[in-house]
Amino acid sequence: MASSELVLGIDLGTTYSTAAAVIDGKLYYALDARGEACIPSVVHFPKSGPPLVGAEADRHRASDPQNTVFGVKRLIGRAADSPAARLLDACSAVRIKGQPGSEASLVVRAGELAASEVAAILLRHLKERAEARFGKRVGKTVLTVPVTATPEVLEAMQRCGKMAGLEVLRIVTEPAAGALARGADPASLKAPLLVYDFGGGTFDATVVRGEGGRLAAIASAGDDCLGGDDLDLAFARWVASGIFRAHGLDITKDAVAWSRIQRQCELVKRALSSAPEARYVLRDVLSMGGKPQHLDVPVRREHLAPLWQELVDRSLATAKEAVGSAGVGPADLCGVLLIGGTTYVPQVRAAVAAAFPRPCVIEDDPQTAVARGAAVLGVRGALLAA
Repeated sequence: MASSELVLGIDLGTTYSTAAAVIDGKLYYALDARGEACIPSVVHFPKSGPPLVGAEADRHRASDPQNTVFGVKRLIGRAADSPAARLLDACSAVRIKGQPGSEASLVVRAGELAASEVAAILLRHLKERAEARFGKRVGKTVLTVPVTATPEVLEAMQRCGKMAGLEVLRIVTEPAAGALARGADPASLKAPLLVYDFGGGTFDATVVRGEGGRLAAIASAGDDCLGGDDLDLAFARWVASGIFRAHGLDITKDAVAWSRIQRQCELVKRALSSAPEARYVLRDVLSMGGKPQHLDVPVRREHLAPLWQELVDRSLATAKEAVGSAGVGPADLCGVLLIGGTTYVPQVRAAVAAAFPRPCVIEDDPQTAVARGAAVLGVRGALLAA
């Protein structure tokens, strides 16, 4: 490995976070203990010892949901009464607090922590995983944010980096970083390209094109209350409705059971991305007459399509807004680049292809595209116009 200082590109995601770096011209990921690049954006505060992060923390979502924080990205730089915070509050057992105009905080076993403090724990974990893999100190980073990021969010991200021991060299939008990761060549990108970025907690659409040897974003639109987590929540409410109809039980009132149901919905959603049907199996989730009851239900894509259609339509409306703001029409685009983990969902891919009848470029690994682009910017920042 070269002796030059390493710059870590970080995609701090709502559901998963990824860090990458370019070393000697090759791209590497900071891997967790499982050898995975996509690390769950989850922090658990145990009864003793330091916070747990990633997959180890994620295992506690079912057993100790009141002290297991997920989706903190939706709170960074935002007030507790913001739409994004209210959306997280609807599916999380962790208590969210905050004064009007100030950043939301989370009340956990360790006390009341600002969202930025919890996010900094995630960033520090990614930094430490990178140092363990690359065998050298990591002190600099390029961070990514949704296109809807306000000045308050940008300032909070700077704070997060500093608390994690990182100098933030640059903050870039996630779609622009994703376009670079895919190899969008500014020199040859004459016609506009639509980047459709459907992540775990946010949706972004950006129209980019080559200008003066750089990749320039000419229009953007976003929805910071729309992501794959919202598909999971709609799915979970469908499951809860079925339980209520069958047993007259409101499972959403049981924090542990409700957390387990939502987590299983995410897993089944992933299975349905590669197969038309999957079984929703959850043991001992109910107690009827003192006896544990299991859930074992076959779920098909067509069961969920009506539940998700409004969310998919919102993403398309936002993408069309970006294209319209760029002063072009769908026919003027050279293509559509799909990034973000939610683009694995077949319903999403089909809807994009129907709304934008241009060549769809589907990332081989859409979940890591943003981190890869940020890593490239860490060594070749001139590729992206400010």
